[in-house]
Amino acid sequence: MFVKPATTGRWLGWAAAVTAVAAAAGLWFWWTPPRDDGNDRWKLVADQSSVTYGQVIATGEHDAWAVGWDILGIGAWLPMADGPHRPTIFHWDGDRWTRSDFPVKRGSISSVAASAPSNVWALTNDENGTSLLRWDGHSWAIVQKPPGTAGTLAVTADVDVWVLGDHKVWHYNGATWTEQSVSFSAYRVSARSASDIWAIDGDAPSVHHFDGTLWTRVEVTAALPKAPPPSDDSPPGPAGPRLTAITADPSGVWITGEIRASSFLLSHTGSGWRSEDTSSKAGRMVRDRPPVPDGKGGHWFLGSTDINGDDSALAHRDPSGHWTKVPSGGELTSLSAVPGGPLLATGVIGKASGVFRNLP
Repeated sequence: MFVKPATTGRWLGWAAAVTAVAAAAGLWFWWTPPRDDGNDRWKLVADQSSVTYGQVIATGEHDAWAVGWDILGIGAWLPMADGPHRPTIFHWDGDRWTRSDFPVKRGSISSVAASAPSNVWALTNDENGTSLLRWDGHSWAIVQKPPGTAGTLAVTADVDVWVLGDHKVWHYNGATWTEQSVSFSAYRVSARSASDIWAIDGDAPSVHHFDGTLWTRVEVTAALPKAPPPSDDSPPGPAGPRLTAITADPSGVWITGEIRASSFLLSHTGSGWRSEDTSSKAGRMVRDRPPVPDGKGGHWFLGSTDINGDDSALAHRDPSGHWTKVPSGGELTSLSAVPGGPLLATGVIGKASGVFRNLP
Protein backbone atom coordinates (compact mmCIF):
# COMPACT_ATOMS: atom_id res chain seq x y z
CA MET A 1 0.00 0.00 0.00
CA PHE A 2 1.26 3.45 -0.91
CA VAL A 3 1.31 6.00 1.94
CA LYS A 4 1.62 9.72 1.31
CA PRO A 5 4.83 11.27 2.64
CA ALA A 6 2.97 13.78 4.83
CA THR A 7 0.99 10.99 6.51
CA THR A 8 4.18 9.06 6.99
CA GLY A 9 5.84 12.03 8.65
CA ARG A 10 2.94 12.50 11.06
CA TRP A 11 2.96 8.78 11.92
CA LEU A 12 6.72 8.74 12.45
CA GLY A 13 6.48 11.82 14.65
CA TRP A 14 3.75 10.23 16.77
CA ALA A 15 5.76 7.00 17.05
CA ALA A 16 8.85 8.93 18.07
CA ALA A 17 6.87 10.78 20.72
CA VAL A 18 5.48 7.53 22.09
CA THR A 19 8.96 6.02 22.11
CA ALA A 20 10.34 9.05 23.90
CA VAL A 21 7.59 8.92 26.53
CA ALA A 22 8.15 5.19 27.03
CA ALA A 23 11.88 5.71 27.30
CA ALA A 24 11.38 8.51 29.80
CA ALA A 25 9.01 6.32 31.82
CA GLY A 26 11.50 3.48 31.72
CA LEU A 27 14.25 5.85 32.76
CA TRP A 28 12.07 7.11 35.63
CA PHE A 29 11.47 3.57 36.84
CA TRP A 30 15.16 2.80 36.43
CA TRP A 31 16.17 5.78 38.53
CA THR A 32 13.47 5.43 41.17
CA PRO A 33 15.40 5.52 44.45
CA PRO A 34 15.26 2.38 46.61
CA ARG A 35 12.91 2.38 49.56
CA ASP A 36 14.52 3.67 52.71
CA ASP A 37 12.76 1.20 55.01
CA GLY A 38 13.27 -2.16 53.28
CA ASN A 39 10.85 -3.78 50.83
CA ASP A 40 7.62 -5.78 50.77
CA ARG A 41 9.31 -8.73 52.55
CA TRP A 42 11.58 -7.00 55.07
CA LYS A 43 10.97 -3.86 57.12
CA LEU A 44 13.74 -1.81 58.71
CA VAL A 45 13.23 -1.76 62.50
CA ALA A 46 16.61 -0.41 63.64
CA ASP A 47 18.31 2.19 61.44
CA GLN A 48 21.85 1.42 62.61
CA SER A 49 24.43 1.02 59.87
CA SER A 50 27.11 -0.19 62.33
CA VAL A 51 25.38 -3.59 62.63
CA THR A 52 24.96 -4.10 58.87
CA TYR A 53 27.65 -6.79 58.84
CA GLY A 54 27.24 -7.80 62.46
CA GLN A 55 24.89 -10.20 64.16
CA VAL A 56 21.37 -10.21 65.58
CA ILE A 57 20.27 -12.64 68.29
CA ALA A 58 16.76 -13.02 69.70
CA THR A 59 16.88 -13.73 73.43
CA GLY A 60 13.15 -13.74 74.19
CA GLU A 61 9.73 -13.07 72.75
CA HIS A 62 10.21 -9.35 73.42
CA ASP A 63 13.98 -9.15 73.68
CA ALA A 64 16.84 -9.14 71.18
CA TRP A 65 20.35 -7.80 70.62
CA ALA A 66 22.22 -6.62 67.53
CA VAL A 67 25.99 -6.21 67.58
CA GLY A 68 28.43 -4.62 65.17
CA TRP A 69 31.17 -2.02 65.07
CA ASP A 70 32.08 1.55 64.19
CA ILE A 71 35.32 2.26 62.36
CA LEU A 72 37.55 4.77 64.13
CA GLY A 73 40.33 7.01 62.89
CA ILE A 74 41.13 7.59 59.24
CA GLY A 75 39.18 4.50 58.19
CA ALA A 76 35.95 6.21 59.24
CA TRP A 77 36.05 8.61 56.29
CA LEU A 78 38.61 7.26 53.83
CA PRO A 79 37.16 4.69 51.39
CA MET A 80 38.86 1.30 51.33
CA ALA A 81 40.67 2.05 54.60
CA ASP A 82 39.97 0.22 57.82
CA GLY A 83 40.86 1.71 61.15
CA PRO A 84 40.40 0.43 64.69
CA HIS A 85 36.96 -0.89 65.55
CA ARG A 86 34.68 0.14 68.40
CA PRO A 87 32.04 -2.45 69.29
CA THR A 88 28.42 -1.33 69.07
CA ILE A 89 25.49 -3.14 70.64
CA PHE A 90 21.77 -2.38 70.46
CA HIS A 91 18.94 -3.79 72.56
CA TRP A 92 15.30 -4.39 71.61
CA ASP A 93 12.84 -4.45 74.52
CA GLY A 94 9.82 -5.45 72.45
CA ASP A 95 9.04 -1.83 71.62
CA ARG A 96 12.16 -0.02 70.45
CA TRP A 97 15.87 -0.45 69.71
CA THR A 98 18.31 1.53 71.84
CA ARG A 99 22.07 1.65 71.99
CA SER A 100 23.51 0.02 75.10
CA ASP A 101 26.60 1.16 76.97
CA PHE A 102 29.39 -1.36 76.46
CA PRO A 103 32.54 -1.45 78.62
CA VAL A 104 34.90 -2.54 75.81
CA LYS A 105 35.74 0.46 73.61
CA ARG A 106 38.13 -1.13 71.11
CA GLY A 107 38.06 -4.40 69.22
CA SER A 108 35.21 -6.58 67.95
CA ILE A 109 32.45 -8.78 69.33
CA SER A 110 33.19 -12.28 68.06
CA SER A 111 30.32 -14.21 69.65
CA VAL A 112 27.03 -13.62 71.50
CA ALA A 113 24.95 -16.26 73.31
CA ALA A 114 22.14 -16.26 75.87
CA SER A 115 19.91 -18.52 77.90
CA ALA A 116 17.43 -15.79 78.92
CA PRO A 117 16.87 -12.05 78.46
CA SER A 118 18.76 -11.42 81.71
CA ASN A 119 21.63 -13.80 80.95
CA VAL A 120 23.35 -12.63 77.78
CA TRP A 121 27.08 -13.13 77.21
CA ALA A 122 29.43 -11.57 74.67
CA LEU A 123 33.00 -12.41 73.73
CA THR A 124 35.28 -9.62 72.47
CA ASN A 125 38.78 -9.60 71.03
CA ASP A 126 41.24 -6.73 70.73
CA GLU A 127 44.96 -6.07 70.86
CA ASN A 128 44.88 -6.68 74.62
CA GLY A 129 43.32 -10.12 74.36
CA THR A 130 39.89 -11.59 74.99
CA SER A 131 37.16 -10.28 77.29
CA LEU A 132 33.99 -12.06 78.36
CA LEU A 133 31.06 -9.81 79.27
CA ARG A 134 27.65 -10.46 80.74
CA TRP A 135 24.33 -8.61 80.59
CA ASP A 136 22.38 -9.30 83.79
CA GLY A 137 19.21 -7.50 82.74
CA HIS A 138 20.51 -4.07 83.81
CA SER A 139 24.04 -3.47 82.53
CA TRP A 140 27.05 -4.99 80.79
CA ALA A 141 30.14 -5.90 82.83
CA ILE A 142 33.43 -7.66 82.12
CA VAL A 143 33.42 -10.87 84.14
CA GLN A 144 36.45 -12.73 82.80
CA LYS A 145 39.51 -12.39 80.59
CA PRO A 146 40.23 -15.90 79.30
CA PRO A 147 43.92 -16.45 78.53
CA GLY A 148 44.87 -17.43 75.02
CA THR A 149 42.64 -17.13 71.96
CA ALA A 150 38.91 -17.65 72.38
CA GLY A 151 36.46 -17.29 69.54
CA THR A 152 33.05 -18.77 70.37
CA LEU A 153 30.80 -19.44 73.34
CA ALA A 154 27.70 -21.36 74.43
CA VAL A 155 25.32 -20.60 77.30
CA THR A 156 22.68 -22.96 78.67
CA ALA A 157 22.03 -21.33 82.08
CA ASP A 158 23.31 -18.71 84.52
CA VAL A 159 25.56 -21.41 85.97
CA ASP A 160 26.67 -23.00 82.69
CA VAL A 161 28.80 -20.91 80.34
CA TRP A 162 31.30 -22.32 77.86
CA VAL A 163 34.09 -20.44 76.10
CA LEU A 164 35.97 -22.30 73.37
CA GLY A 165 39.14 -21.37 71.55
CA ASP A 166 42.41 -22.72 70.20
CA HIS A 167 42.62 -26.20 71.77
CA LYS A 168 41.22 -24.80 75.02
CA VAL A 169 37.81 -24.84 76.70
CA TRP A 170 36.82 -22.70 79.69
CA HIS A 171 33.74 -23.49 81.76
CA TYR A 172 31.89 -21.35 84.32
CA ASN A 173 29.62 -23.09 86.83
CA GLY A 174 28.25 -19.97 88.46
CA ALA A 175 31.06 -19.74 91.01
CA THR A 176 34.38 -20.74 89.48
CA TRP A 177 36.11 -21.13 86.12
CA THR A 178 37.90 -24.26 84.98
CA GLU A 179 40.21 -24.71 82.00
CA GLN A 180 40.61 -27.82 79.89
CA SER A 181 42.85 -28.69 76.95
CA VAL A 182 41.10 -30.32 73.99
CA SER A 183 42.25 -31.90 70.74
CA PHE A 184 40.59 -29.35 68.44
CA SER A 185 40.39 -25.64 67.77
CA ALA A 186 36.72 -24.70 68.04
CA TYR A 187 35.21 -22.62 65.26
CA ARG A 188 31.49 -22.82 66.10
CA VAL A 189 29.59 -24.37 69.01
CA SER A 190 25.98 -25.14 69.93
CA ALA A 191 24.63 -26.57 73.18
CA ARG A 192 21.39 -28.31 74.07
CA SER A 193 22.32 -28.70 77.74
CA ALA A 194 25.34 -28.78 80.03
CA SER A 195 25.89 -32.41 79.04
CA ASP A 196 25.11 -32.13 75.33
CA ILE A 197 27.43 -29.69 73.55
CA TRP A 198 28.52 -29.84 69.92
CA ALA A 199 31.44 -28.05 68.26
CA ILE A 200 33.00 -27.98 64.81
CA ASP A 201 36.75 -27.84 64.30
CA GLY A 202 38.22 -24.78 62.62
CA ASP A 203 41.19 -26.75 61.27
CA ALA A 204 39.46 -29.82 59.84
CA PRO A 205 35.97 -30.98 58.76
CA SER A 206 35.32 -32.73 62.05
CA VAL A 207 32.71 -32.58 64.84
CA HIS A 208 33.26 -32.91 68.59
CA HIS A 209 30.77 -33.69 71.35
CA PHE A 210 30.76 -33.12 75.12
CA ASP A 211 28.62 -35.52 77.17
CA GLY A 212 29.06 -33.84 80.53
CA THR A 213 32.37 -35.54 81.22
CA LEU A 214 34.51 -35.86 78.10
CA TRP A 215 34.99 -34.27 74.71
CA THR A 216 35.08 -36.88 71.94
CA ARG A 217 35.47 -36.69 68.19
CA VAL A 218 32.34 -37.77 66.30
CA GLU A 219 32.95 -39.58 63.02
CA VAL A 220 31.22 -37.82 60.11
CA THR A 221 33.71 -38.53 57.31
CA ALA A 222 31.50 -41.06 55.52
CA ALA A 223 28.67 -38.53 55.23
CA LEU A 224 30.76 -35.66 53.87
CA PRO A 225 30.23 -34.89 50.18
CA LYS A 226 32.90 -35.39 47.56
CA ALA A 227 34.23 -32.40 45.67
CA PRO A 228 32.72 -31.90 42.20
CA PRO A 229 35.14 -31.57 39.27
CA PRO A 230 36.69 -28.09 39.06
CA SER A 231 35.11 -25.71 36.57
CA ASP A 232 36.36 -22.48 35.04
CA ASP A 233 32.82 -21.11 35.32
CA SER A 234 32.58 -21.58 39.08
CA PRO A 235 33.90 -19.13 41.67
CA PRO A 236 36.64 -20.37 43.98
CA GLY A 237 35.79 -22.39 47.06
CA PRO A 238 37.36 -24.98 49.35
CA ALA A 239 38.62 -28.03 47.46
CA GLY A 240 37.58 -30.25 50.36
CA PRO A 241 34.53 -30.00 52.62
CA ARG A 242 34.54 -27.16 55.13
CA LEU A 243 32.05 -27.05 58.01
CA THR A 244 30.79 -23.51 58.58
CA ALA A 245 28.03 -23.37 61.24
CA ILE A 246 26.16 -25.62 63.66
CA THR A 247 22.82 -25.77 65.47
CA ALA A 248 21.90 -28.45 68.00
CA ASP A 249 18.22 -28.41 68.96
CA PRO A 250 15.54 -30.95 69.96
CA SER A 251 15.09 -32.01 66.32
CA GLY A 252 18.76 -32.97 65.84
CA VAL A 253 22.17 -31.58 64.97
CA TRP A 254 22.36 -29.43 61.84
CA ILE A 255 25.64 -28.34 60.25
CA THR A 256 26.12 -26.23 57.14
CA GLY A 257 29.17 -26.61 54.95
CA GLU A 258 30.77 -25.75 51.65
CA ILE A 259 32.86 -27.58 49.08
CA ARG A 260 34.14 -25.68 46.06
CA ALA A 261 31.16 -23.47 45.12
CA SER A 262 28.56 -25.89 46.46
CA SER A 263 26.81 -25.74 49.82
CA PHE A 264 25.59 -28.73 51.80
CA LEU A 265 23.74 -29.59 55.00
CA LEU A 266 24.97 -32.30 57.35
CA SER A 267 22.35 -33.55 59.82
CA HIS A 268 21.91 -36.11 62.57
CA THR A 269 18.37 -36.77 63.70
CA GLY A 270 18.88 -40.03 65.58
CA SER A 271 19.51 -42.35 62.64
CA GLY A 272 23.06 -41.56 61.58
CA TRP A 273 24.58 -38.66 59.69
CA ARG A 274 23.12 -37.56 56.40
CA SER A 275 24.46 -35.11 53.80
CA GLU A 276 22.22 -33.04 51.56
CA ASP A 277 23.30 -30.83 48.65
CA THR A 278 21.56 -27.50 49.22
CA SER A 279 22.94 -25.46 46.30
CA SER A 280 19.86 -25.84 44.12
CA LYS A 281 17.45 -25.60 47.07
CA ALA A 282 18.80 -22.72 49.12
CA GLY A 283 21.56 -21.30 46.96
CA ARG A 284 25.10 -20.80 48.07
CA MET A 285 25.37 -20.18 51.83
CA VAL A 286 28.50 -18.13 52.39
CA ARG A 287 27.67 -16.20 55.58
CA ASP A 288 28.68 -18.97 58.01
CA ARG A 289 25.49 -18.38 60.00
CA PRO A 290 23.84 -21.27 61.87
CA PRO A 291 20.48 -22.76 60.91
CA VAL A 292 17.67 -21.05 62.81
CA PRO A 293 14.97 -23.34 64.28
CA ASP A 294 11.42 -22.36 63.38
CA GLY A 295 9.94 -23.96 66.51
CA LYS A 296 8.14 -26.60 64.46
CA GLY A 297 11.01 -28.93 63.59
CA GLY A 298 12.05 -26.95 60.52
CA HIS A 299 14.86 -24.47 59.99
CA TRP A 300 15.61 -21.15 58.33
CA PHE A 301 18.83 -20.52 56.40
CA LEU A 302 20.54 -17.56 54.76
CA GLY A 303 20.79 -18.68 51.17
CA SER A 304 21.30 -16.76 47.95
CA THR A 305 20.14 -16.39 44.37
CA ASP A 306 23.55 -16.18 42.66
CA ILE A 307 26.62 -18.39 42.46
CA ASN A 308 28.74 -15.97 44.49
CA GLY A 309 26.21 -15.80 47.32
CA ASP A 310 25.95 -11.99 47.16
CA ASP A 311 22.19 -11.62 46.65
CA SER A 312 20.55 -13.09 49.72
CA ALA A 313 17.53 -15.36 49.89
CA LEU A 314 15.56 -16.66 52.83
CA ALA A 315 15.51 -20.46 52.61
CA HIS A 316 13.30 -22.70 54.72
CA ARG A 317 13.48 -26.46 55.20
CA ASP A 318 10.44 -28.09 56.80
CA PRO A 319 10.63 -31.30 58.90
CA SER A 320 9.86 -33.43 55.87
CA GLY A 321 12.82 -32.03 53.93
CA HIS A 322 10.86 -29.73 51.60
CA TRP A 323 12.68 -26.48 50.74
CA THR A 324 11.26 -23.04 49.96
CA LYS A 325 13.45 -20.14 48.85
CA VAL A 326 12.41 -16.49 48.62
CA PRO A 327 14.80 -13.71 47.48
CA SER A 328 15.33 -11.05 50.13
CA GLY A 329 15.83 -8.18 47.71
CA GLY A 330 19.11 -7.23 49.36
CA GLU A 331 22.09 -8.53 51.28
CA LEU A 332 21.33 -10.14 54.64
CA THR A 333 24.25 -10.94 56.92
CA SER A 334 22.74 -12.70 59.95
CA LEU A 335 19.43 -14.25 60.94
CA SER A 336 17.59 -15.00 64.18
CA ALA A 337 14.07 -15.94 65.18
CA VAL A 338 11.97 -14.44 67.94
CA PRO A 339 10.24 -17.37 69.70
CA GLY A 340 6.63 -17.30 68.57
CA GLY A 341 7.32 -14.25 66.43
CA PRO A 342 8.94 -13.01 63.21
CA LEU A 343 12.46 -13.37 61.89
CA LEU A 344 15.09 -10.70 62.48
CA ALA A 345 18.06 -10.08 60.19
CA THR A 346 20.97 -7.68 59.81
CA GLY A 347 22.02 -6.40 56.42
CA VAL A 348 21.28 -3.84 53.74
CA ILE A 349 18.22 -3.55 51.49
CA GLY A 350 18.12 -0.65 49.06
CA LYS A 351 19.16 2.49 50.95
CA ALA A 352 18.32 0.96 54.33
CA SER A 353 20.81 -0.81 56.58
CA GLY A 354 20.60 -2.14 60.11
CA VAL A 355 18.12 -4.63 61.60
CA PHE A 356 15.13 -5.86 59.58
CA ARG A 357 11.99 -7.76 60.52
CA ASN A 358 10.48 -10.31 58.16
CA LEU A 359 6.97 -9.38 57.02
CA PRO A 360 4.31 -12.13 56.82
